[in-house]
Amino acid sequence: MDALTVERLGDEELVLIRPLLVDLHLVEQPHYGDHPQLSREQIEGGLESIPARFEGENVVFVVREGGEIAGFCWVVLFDPGTGLEGEVAEVYVGDAHRGRGVGEALVRRAVELFKERGVTLGYVWTRPENEPATRLYRTAGFNPTRQLVLTWYPSST
Repeated sequence: MDALTVERLGDEELVLIRPLLVDLHLVEQPHYGDHPQLSREQIEGGLESIPARFEGENVVFVVREGGEIAGFCWVVLFDPGTGLEGEVAEVYVGDAHRGRGVGEALVRRAVELFKERGVTLGYVWTRPENEPATRLYRTAGFNPTRQLVLTWYPSST
């Protein structure tokens, strides 16, 4: 088999992948649970241009108790060119403040931010065995999807 040539599209050529992005969204959106099912026209309308770069926004919410930070929720908002996405990147509540609804308040505020900003897909990652986090996220409206998430880490060799 001949070796394939892989090239990088120039910024001005990114529009060439637009039809494939629309097809990808149409095929994948049913796998996101309660995510609104958009028509081809709605997806195309959201892909008027494909940015060469995108930037994210970090939003950190905290709850204070007794003058100290009891917990925080770090939210990342970004638009890779296919609609604003939101990730609950980190949630942590200090040991002395657990069991008082701090985590629930923080994650609820993150979901409110998603709604305020018009996030088209929001997600959070956790381990299946982290039952308190799983309960917390489900209570806030997050649901498991049928997606397999694979990760890559640089090797130490």
